[in-house]
Amino acid sequence: MATQALFDIGNVFLEPSSTFARLKAKTHAWLPLLFLIVLSVGVMYWWISTVDFPWLVERMASAQTKPEMQAAMRHMTQKSMMLTTVIGGIVGSLIVYAFSGLYYLIAGKVLGTSIGYGKWFGFSVWTSVPSLLSVPLMAVQIMSSGGHVVAEDLNMVSLNYLLLHLPASHPWAGFANGINLTSLWCIFLAVIGLKAWTGRSTGTCVTVAVLPYVLIYGLWAAKIAFIG
Repeated sequence: MATQALFDIGNVFLEPSSTFARLKAKTHAWLPLLFLIVLSVGVMYWWISTVDFPWLVERMASAQTKPEMQAAMRHMTQKSMMLTTVIGGIVGSLIVYAFSGLYYLIAGKVLGTSIGYGKWFGFSVWTSVPSLLSVPLMAVQIMSSGGHVVAEDLNMVSLNYLLLHLPASHPWAGFANGINLTSLWCIFLAVIGLKAWTGRSTGTCVTVAVLPYVLIYGLWAAKIAFIG
């Protein structure tokens, strides 16, 4: 089982349709889930442990506009940041996959399927596998930075890093950092997987796969545009 799940991490890139058709019977999502959490949290822990921390704190504080936030940043320690990152990475990832699985469960009901929540949770994990591709790039950034790289520059496939180069203090910087090439690949896999699991048309599957991104980024953009 573990061997098949390991092969499927590669197969989901090479043969996504047949892989998702096989995963419908049994998702074996625990292995990609472990990879996604351990590698993403591990590389962030490595970054914090090797970065020039006083330099990083000053950069983070200078990006804040409120004096109280600047003071809070300057009182942060390396250990507290590590702890927050590890706990936040683990809990945050599980929450995202849990809500994503719930969304697909509801969408599946609307599409007329009887697939349970556990499988849709696994589906959300498998469609997130492309985000593993950013880990080696983050490692390259850490190794070549000499201890001087901020968190937003670790994501080398983001819209901001590739094209816009907005400073952290810019109101649209977080939004631009959130849009990245691996997300597009995740959407593509979701479309392929939905077709394999529901048998519905490509247009329907595209709508289901894209809708949460449209809602999240649409509300995020509206918030920045109207509130700041």
